[in-house]
Amino acid sequence: MPPEKNKEQPRQRSLRAGVAFDRPEQAAAAADLARQLGLPLVAPVADDLDFILVRTATRLELRWTGDVAPAAPVWAEFVAGPAGYRRRHGGREMLIRAAGVKQGRAPSVLDATGGMGRDAFLLAGCGCTVRIFERHPVVAALLRDGLLRAAAHPETRDSAGRIHLVAADSREFLENMTNPGENIDVVYLDPMFPERTKSALVKKELQILRLLVGREEDTERLLAAALNAAGNRVVVKRPKSAPPLAGRKPSHCLSGTTTRFDVYLTMPAAS
Repeated sequence: MPPEKNKEQPRQRSLRAGVAFDRPEQAAAAADLARQLGLPLVAPVADDLDFILVRTATRLELRWTGDVAPAAPVWAEFVAGPAGYRRRHGGREMLIRAAGVKQGRAPSVLDATGGMGRDAFLLAGCGCTVRIFERHPVVAALLRDGLLRAAAHPETRDSAGRIHLVAADSREFLENMTNPGENIDVVYLDPMFPERTKSALVKKELQILRLLVGREEDTERLLAAALNAAGNRVVVKRPKSAPPLAGRKPSHCLSGTTTRFDVYLTMPAAS
């Protein structure tokens, strides 16, 4: 029999993106953002693109224009809506306990998988200083816009002031720290895995972000770097029924209805 030919796997088409504005007064800001991201400046409706980052009068939005487009655009929001409710009632959340936040004790946190920044903002609202790392430049732009709007609002100004955004790969930073644990008490990881949720808005948002960002890369390496860098603990957010990240058993877990926080203590005596 002739040798079987190697079947090439179909390559995923590169997603195309651009920057737009919906009002003339936003043209300069949109053009500047397009230059920063290395993306073309386009019309708000462009059939030949998959994503359009639109500078509106009030915020920066990411819109998916590809096939089977989710209806809602995506933007970072910390003042109003669900984020506002969560901010006002955050003291009851498992994340606060998982991170070791207590009265009179607000640890320093490095959020290694920033995304839309909601968990980081919740921690900042409890007094934590937070460094958010986001490796995808478009997601980082959305996050920066949300933080700027939060910094301008009296209810969220203080929390936004405790957050520092770094548009870079957190793994490289964590692996190259000269003094691990010196300035970071907690490293927080929320890899982009499927989650069960009853919120249609969250589902659509996750669809768009997954299409934009793609698969999470080498979470085993990320966890190892986090464990080496954290002075007190690493906290990993997981779907409740999912296995531990990289198969590594945590020190303990906090579980809710759909979500679980795995806590890896790196200095048990200080917990």
